[in-house]
Parts: sequence; structure tokens; C-alpha cells
Amino acid sequence: MVLPVIVGMAVIVGHLAGLQASPPGLFGDEAAFGYNGWAISHYGVDQYGVPWPLFFRSFGDYKGPVGVYSVALLTAFLPLTPFTVRLPNALAGIALAMVAGALGWRLTRCRAVALILVLEASFEPWFFHLGRTMLEADLFTPLCYVLALLALAEKGERRLRNCVAAGICLSVAPFTAQPARFFTIVMVGLLILSFGGRIRGRRLAALVIPPGLATAIVVAAGGVAVARLGAVSVFSGRNLLDSVLFALTNYPQYFGPRLLFINGDGNLLLSSGFGGLLFLTAIPLIVLGVIAAYRRRGEPMARIALLGSLLAPVGPALTTTVSSRRDVVALPFLLILLVFGWEALLPVLHASRWRVAAALALVVIAVSPYYLDYAFVYPVRAARAFEAGQIESITRAHDIAGGHTVLLFYGARDPSIQALFALRPPPGLADPLGAVGVRLLTRADDLATVQAGDIIVLQAGDPPPPAGATLLFEESARGPGSLLDWRESTTVLVRVYRVAE
Repeated sequence: MVLPVIVGMAVIVGHLAGLQASPPGLFGDEAAFGYNGWAISHYGVDQYGVPWPLFFRSFGDYKGPVGVYSVALLTAFLPLTPFTVRLPNALAGIALAMVAGALGWRLTRCRAVALILVLEASFEPWFFHLGRTMLEADLFTPLCYVLALLALAEKGERRLRNCVAAGICLSVAPFTAQPARFFTIVMVGLLILSFGGRIRGRRLAALVIPPGLATAIVVAAGGVAVARLGAVSVFSGRNLLDSVLFALTNYPQYFGPRLLFINGDGNLLLSSGFGGLLFLTAIPLIVLGVIAAYRRRGEPMARIALLGSLLAPVGPALTTTVSSRRDVVALPFLLILLVFGWEALLPVLHASRWRVAAALALVVIAVSPYYLDYAFVYPVRAARAFEAGQIESITRAHDIAGGHTVLLFYGARDPSIQALFALRPPPGLADPLGAVGVRLLTRADDLATVQAGDIIVLQAGDPPPPAGATLLFEESARGPGSLLDWRESTTVLVRVYRVAE
């Protein structure tokens, strides 16, 4: 019993420790989840004053209800902070790890496989990083799918209550992250196909009807559910042939070593920039898992793993950039392959203590640099990507304004949502920023209209302040530039000025 407790504690600490510090800051999408969740919790409306919406409009996008209402639940008794905003995905990550371990146990009846799967679903970079951000309710999607698989595994499809549980879990998925809004119905079809005629009658209805109704609600929401799809679709601005070729080029990249094992996602919001989405040690496990799944392709879970792995990247490939977050629907199938891989590998390792020792040493060598980088270097590298320093600067500028206006500049990014998060005006106002003494500037020549004594908050890349303005303070990120160079580097993130009297 000692080892499971140690593993469980490691999972909890790994997901919660330093949650507000790495990643640094709070990106605009995260701040939108936070402010809308706080508004719902305290006022019963979203930022625009709409009472209890299903999807939350926020600066040109629509947030899913699972993420916002999770934050709302937490902010009912916790302060609105970056830690609180990210806590739902962290808790979903902890739950996903435990459910993955349960699935490993259900499929193999091997405690070692179960414990290892708990660790895999916690500390492989793809899982770990998603559990430390709130760009969307990303880990709730695989959690819903893996719960459904757990309910149906090992003859669970023969019991009505299991099919009911699976159907309920699948019905929640379309309201989590955007990729699940339409992949869920594909998942249902995959389950029906993989289990063949084993699920019939009331059990089939229990499995199909709840997610079918949920998907119908998403479809009825129309553009609300796919607000960004037009902007990122390969079909936008291209003829049909070019669009298809674009998608065919994207698709194999989701299986390629560059994304999975070498560089990861090029977007520092979605990946740390150190190594791939998975550790190199996962390569033999995935290979063994694919081989085992193919040999056992007559079994439902093996078919689900193989077909699901092939189907999951289809939707992401139809967008203009290769994104690990859009492929979050692939994670349940990856976990099944890892179960099969570890089931095949463990007997080989158990044959010799030296093999076990060598395997452990290899894991430590592969894992340690990633986590050292994540703790000490990544917070500096990703500071600008996550808009670090914005909330702190706006809060401090507002505190020292002394009745003068705080001016924000809309440059590469809109700082409005950070201002709403920091200052928390009542939602639904016609001019919420004006209500707390903040004004948004959108053009460089707007700086000429500022009044004496006003406070100007400028990010890197914004226009320079008016002549004579006094620098009050800076927000910077400090830390080593890389694991090979521990000399402290400084990245200036925000400068705050007062206009000359």
C-alpha cells in the first residue's frame, strides 16, 4: 500500500506545485475563463450581462461551459487568482491519471501497469502541460472519454448501468474543449463499430442518446460553438484541391517525431519548447502497443486504440496549423497503446534486476532535464507568450493612479480581459473598463490625447510613451537562459509611465 500512496502524492504535488508560476502570468484566454467564472459565481451573468449562458462570448470567441462553470464553482469560496483559474484543469489531470490507472488495471489485472499508467498520464509532457493551463478545459475531454472506456472495458458493455455511465460521460465531452464538440459523435461511432453487435437494445440507446443530444445542442448553437473555426480552417481562402492537399500535409505531422518527440508544439502556450510532447522513452512502448493492438485487433479495446489513433488527427489536420491542443482527443487512444506496451515490456524487464535498474536510469535521464527546464527556464522563455506581468502591472497602476486614468494599449494583443480580471468591475456594464478608470488606446497617435498625470501601461512592442513621461516601474522575468547557462537573464515585460504634469 505504500507505493500507491507515494505515487498518488507525487501526482497531486506535480499538478498543484507552482501552478501559478510555471507557466508564468495568465494568458488572455485564461483570464477570460477567470473573469467569466467569477462573474457567474457572484452575479449570475457572464461578462456581457447574459444570465447563465451555455457558451460564453469573450472577445470574439466562445468558451465552453465546463471550464467556466468549474472556475465559477471554485471562485464561490476561493479568491480569483491564476492558481484558482488553472485549478480545474489540474484537478482534471489528477482525475485522468487515476482513471487511466484504473483502465490499465481493468485491461491487464496488473498492479504495476496500473501504477505506471497513473505516472504516464501525469508526467508525460503532453498531459503535464495541459494540466497547468486553462486555455480551454482541455483535460476534461480525455477524462470523459477514458471514463467511458473504463465503463465499457472487460465486458462492461454487457451491463446496462455501465452503458448508462459511458453515455453520460460522453454527453459531457462536447461541452469541454472545442475539439470534442464534434469528435464526440465520432467517438460514439467508433465504440459501436469496435464492439460490433455486443451493444444492443437499451444498452445501445443508453450509450448513444445522451451524447447524441449533447451534440445536437452544440449544432443548434451554430456559430457560437465554432466561432474560430472559419479563421483557422484550411478551406478558408483556398480552393478545394489546395485545401485537401493542405490537410493531407498536416495529417502525418501528428504522427511525426518532430511534434511527438523532438520539438513539441512550436507555440509556447501549448508546449514548453524543450523536447517533444512525449519523452523518448515512450517510443518503444508505443511501438509495442501498436504491435500488440494489431495482434489483438479482434478485441474491442485494441480496435478502439488503432482506429481512434488514426481518426483523432483528422479534425486537427483540417486547420491551418499543427496544434497539440486540437489533437487532445487522441490522448485516450495513446493511453490504451501505453497499457498494451507496458503489458508487453514488463515481463522482459522482470527477467533481470539489471534490466529494471537500466530502465529506471534511462527514465531518470530522459525526464530530469525536462522538469528542470520547466521549473527554472520555461517561466522566462514563455513570459511574453503568457502575457506575464500584465495583471500585476494593471493592478499596481490602478492603485497609484490617484484618480487619473490608467491607459492600456491594444497592440499585438488586447489587454482588456486582463484589466477585467485584475480590477473586477461588475459584469454587463456598457463600459466596464471606464467604470474602473481604465481606457483602451488602439492607435499610436492616441497617445497624444493623454492627460497630465495619467498612467500608461505598455507591453514590449507597444509605441513609446509621450515625451517627458516618467517611468514608474517595470515588470520583468528573471532566470537562467537555458540549462547550460545558469547566468540570470532579464526580460522586460511591461513598463508603466506617468504622463508629465
